[in-house]
Amino acid sequence: MNPSNITPENIESLNFEASLKQLESLVSKLESNQLPLEESIAVFEQSILLTRRCNALLDNADDRLQNSISLAEGE
Repeated sequence: MNPSNITPENIESLNFEASLKQLESLVSKLESNQLPLEESIAVFEQSILLTRRCNALLDNADDRLQNSISLAEGE
């Protein structure tokens, strides 16, 4: 997925690795200081969406692991 195509609607299709890769790409763009102001704002907004997606996926993975541990311990 092209970073410029990141929207709240299509971000749900990204797995953690794809989300993180896109986020890293956007951060690199921001760190380059080569973007015009409006594009920088758009990239920042996309970065927020991807950060939220990564956090949600990590929270889900943590819940699954905690459930597995509880089952293994017989709780």
